[in-house]
Amino acid sequence: MAANESKSKKDNARKEKKEHGKFARFFHRLGRFFSDLRAELKRVIWPDRKKLISSTLIVLAICIAAGIFLWIVDTLLMGFLNTVGFYNPSGTTVPTPAPTTISTTVSTTTAATTAVTTAGTTTAGTTAKP
Repeated sequence: MAANESKSKKDNARKEKKEHGKFARFFHRLGRFFSDLRAELKRVIWPDRKKLISSTLIVLAICIAAGIFLWIVDTLLMGFLNTVGFYNPSGTTVPTPAPTTISTTVSTTTAATTAVTTAGTTTAGTTAKP
């Protein structure tokens, strides 16, 4: 029994040591990451002010040109879809009720009666086995 207790104490000590080792390795890797990052940033050739401004202006001009192009395409497509009838710019549609007349009601009732009769005949025909 004493041997089992000593094994469990050793196992617990190993677990604690492993967990401590995980944290130590993590912080060691984190420190190495930041030192490598600093060394890499020292090797970067940073642009001068004139180059930075010209690059920034080029990026802004391209963004504005792309925005204008997309706005034109959107406007043209919206006009085309309005003309064809696929697009409703108001966004709201008011449902109109279908007109109810006597002929509509009678034809619906007749169709329902025919469907029930047909279904009854079909069911009777399929359930009877020779």
